[in-house]
Amino acid sequence: MHILLTRPKDDIPALKNKLIEQGFTVSACPMLDINILPVEEVDSQTSQILDAAQAYLFTSANGVRAASHHGLTQNSERPVFAVGPATADACKAAGFQTVSEAGGDVRSLVEMIKGTNTPHISGALVHISGRDQTGNLVEQLCDAGYDAASVVLYRADTIPAFPDNIATQLISGEIDAVMFYSSRTAKHFVALTTLAGIKLSMTAYCLSEAVAKILRQAGVANIKVAATTTEESMLALLA
Repeated sequence: MHILLTRPKDDIPALKNKLIEQGFTVSACPMLDINILPVEEVDSQTSQILDAAQAYLFTSANGVRAASHHGLTQNSERPVFAVGPATADACKAAGFQTVSEAGGDVRSLVEMIKGTNTPHISGALVHISGRDQTGNLVEQLCDAGYDAASVVLYRADTIPAFPDNIATQLISGEIDAVMFYSSRTAKHFVALTTLAGIKLSMTAYCLSEAVAKILRQAGVANIKVAATTTEESMLALLA
């Protein structure tokens, strides 16, 4: 089976190696180009919010990389809350010492935070995020009485078109399956195939039902959805 990966560039190598070890042929086409905000562009207000944080919240490994770039790992003893296993692993690799891991989505992250004594600790919960956010993490936490804020430290820009080699592989039917980890990636993939006149004849492996819904509406016939929003569940679909 020839699988196409659509994750951001820095998330691809480890996943690609796992798939190759299992005997799959793998191509990569990141749908999003991750650009971390330069340190010198962080204003004083943002710096104050980061300095006042009691804990950091991460909903992707991209946020962890941005935090590392901006030196937030200097406060490695500060607790962090990660949306799922992959993000938690990124937090630990970055040097954070106290990492709490949710079940893979914003809902489980909010419930996990509610289950701690975080409201009784002075200081804000700061979500390190991208410019284009999905979900309403901070809004939910504020509604629950938390002091929560979001700080944008990177942006994820969509690619303008498929590279020529990927377009050729898709048109020829050489690619059997595509793995989708986010709704935004799925939407942009559909938009690019429409732009290029490419038929959606591959199998779509989706991290969640929300991702699958987008591809189903676009006319993809063969869709498989992970049992849980984790990479392990995605890989289990291929077993």
